[in-house]
Amino acid sequence: MKKFLAGLGWLILFAAAGMAVMGGLSVALLHHHIPVRALLRMASSGALPGTLGWVIAACFAALPGARPAPPRRFGLAQAVWGMAGTLVLMLCGATLPYLAAIYLALVRILLHLPAAMPGRHDIMLLVTSLMASELLGGLWLIWYVRRQGAVVAQGGPGGIAWRAAPSRAYGMALLGALAVLALAGAEFRLLPPDLSRLHDLPLAQLFQGPPVIALTAALVVIGLAPVLEEVLFRGLAFAGIAQRLGTGWAVALTTLVFTALHAPEKLYYLPGFADVAAVALLSCALRLRYRSIRPGIAMHFLYNLGMLLVPALTGGK
Repeated sequence: MKKFLAGLGWLILFAAAGMAVMGGLSVALLHHHIPVRALLRMASSGALPGTLGWVIAACFAALPGARPAPPRRFGLAQAVWGMAGTLVLMLCGATLPYLAAIYLALVRILLHLPAAMPGRHDIMLLVTSLMASELLGGLWLIWYVRRQGAVVAQGGPGGIAWRAAPSRAYGMALLGALAVLALAGAEFRLLPPDLSRLHDLPLAQLFQGPPVIALTAALVVIGLAPVLEEVLFRGLAFAGIAQRLGTGWAVALTTLVFTALHAPEKLYYLPGFADVAAVALLSCALRLRYRSIRPGIAMHFLYNLGMLLVPALTGGK
């Protein structure tokens, strides 16, 4: 109860601080008398980013008096919290740039300047949101995994398996990536997608944008996402589920959740779920065979890299 009350107190404090910051910024930016009602509205817009700040601080156990006790051992609960925390932090990171854009639009409206509320086709906001989401989720996952102690380097099904792998494992990773890319290419040829619908996806819009935006998106998708997703699903989640339910359930559940979380990208092309599931299953196989998640990261990296080239290799535009 004490920790709950302390957490509630910190929530109120963070929300109030967000409102105070937004109110102070409004006075500083507008440089003239603001109607009280407008000032109150601008200040109240700080409650949500303040609350997101509280969520971030709570996830990083940075609230005195409300910090959760360190886990006594690693198990299913730690895996569930690891997945939930990563997804929550990614959502916070994705949301904050849009909140900032909305606030700046409100300032421009009060200054009687041309303004428009941010939309889902705003390229700069899309890439900023993508970067903030991946970076914040990745930082939290690193912090959380390091707290798990010796289990991080254990190579069995119940360990996170962040350890070296033999060189032949990376050869198998290359073969696995090529196999999945061949599957994706066959899907595109036998069941051609509606490219007009795929081009409307947020990620596709980034790759169609200016070269700097496309390169930034590519670095996130190819370089950062494979590490984050493999550590989360084939490392943390796999280990926790395997300890409680066994290896078979760990393979099945992590593959199912991993595939489901890619639904926003694949709902417009349902055959794409097959190659996402294949990536998950092959990563699990590499993990179990070589007692390391690093070959899976390499395969995931090669798959993401290759998927950027699939449309060109299969005649798509």
